Amino acid sequence: MSTAQNLGPNGRHGIVVLLVIYLAALACIGFWPTPIDRPISGFLDDLLSVFQQHALTAGIDYKFVETSANVCLFVPFGVFTALLLPVRRWWLAAVIGLSTSAAIEVVQFVALSQRQASLRDVMANTLGAVLGATAVRLVRIRRRVPAELVRGSGNTNAGTGMPGIADSADVAETANIGEGTRIWHLAQIREEAALGKNCNVGRGAYVGPGVRVGDNCKLQNYALVYEPACLADGVFVGPAAVLTNDLHPRAITPDGLLKGADDWEAVGVTVGTGASIGARAVCVAPVCIGEWATVAAGAVVTKDVPAYAVVAGVPARQLGWVGEAGVPLKQDGGGSWLCPVTGRRYIEARGQLLPQETLEGEPWSA
Repeated sequence: MSTAQNLGPNGRHGIVVLLVIYLAALACIGFWPTPIDRPISGFLDDLLSVFQQHALTAGIDYKFVETSANVCLFVPFGVFTALLLPVRRWWLAAVIGLSTSAAIEVVQFVALSQRQASLRDVMANTLGAVLGATAVRLVRIRRRVPAELVRGSGNTNAGTGMPGIADSADVAETANIGEGTRIWHLAQIREEAALGKNCNVGRGAYVGPGVRVGDNCKLQNYALVYEPACLADGVFVGPAAVLTNDLHPRAITPDGLLKGADDWEAVGVTVGTGASIGARAVCVAPVCIGEWATVAAGAVVTKDVPAYAVVAGVPARQLGWVGEAGVPLKQDGGGSWLCPVTGRRYIEARGQLLPQETLEGEPWSA
């Protein structure tokens, strides 16, 4: 999926609309048969003569005004283009701006006898595109978590509240990383992903664009969490576990063309608070893993998992119930379930398990 999609569908569509409007206005300005400042040339001459009478503004002449106007004209070009480009390719906005400006000047030289093509205009327009693209770059850097201040191999920043990111980790500039979160070697966090506080992302783990991860989560080594997954607080994803996002995967379309982002609809896995997904388990989207549920190592989950359920196998089937402590519950003589670690009691009702205290006064029946 293209990194340009970090704006989200609505945001990207809005930028495209603004760019089209801007380009239409730019075409009118660039390809107008006569110089666009001709109607106000008299006023402009009078204004410049006033400037010439003062020492501080004596350097402001027609060339200065024209060059400044050309720079300002292409600043929006750099902004819109950089927003639509992949984050790491923002500088291509300047190259596209240079090409666009050169094309306009060529048309003026060849087809518009009353317009004067100028290399100076090309340079000024390109400078405007560079300024616009640079502004986008700086904003994206400012939006990034303050991890840049603490990057360093093995720097976990324990106790500082700051995120610790290994040098070899690849964290997108638009990712949002919570305080105290640690991201280890070779992990990749994609654009617009959001990780909560005090998370631990292991070596080689992958978090896709726009994925949401709550506080105090653990993504173990080489866990793969594809967009648009959503993980609540306290979720554990074991080593090499996979949360998929394509129910009907194909590399190519029926026409034999390589699939692009617009050729399929991503579906995500939702994981509730405190749930655990074992090593090498696969959750086939779209499924929902209920809160405090446990998916056994190597399981393949193809259906929703109820809260507190423990599932295993291929495909995964429920084997019993598990409590917040992660230990299987034991059924007592009264028909309820008891956690041998916490002593908490649970009631099974209508195929679901809920703590006994939450059912007090509720019209549930087993």
